[in-house]
Amino acid sequence: MTTVQSMAEAGAALRARRTEQGLSQAAVARRAGVSREWLNEVENGKSRFDFQLYLAACEALDLDVVVQRRATDA
Repeated sequence: MTTVQSMAEAGAALRARRTEQGLSQAAVARRAGVSREWLNEVENGKSRFDFQLYLAACEALDLDVVVQRRATDA
């Protein structure tokens, strides 16, 4: 599991999975219903993006998004 703590890390996670699957940005964009340009910007650390579109890209790459409480020392 990859822990994401920034927009840049979120984009890097998409790129890593896309590369792992041997897919082009265009192929993932078509599957997700987003533009290749949008995907390129997100993969390159765009500071703001539509979370719904990010979820669509994750779905296209068979990725789950999990939100969980951080472990604390207490």
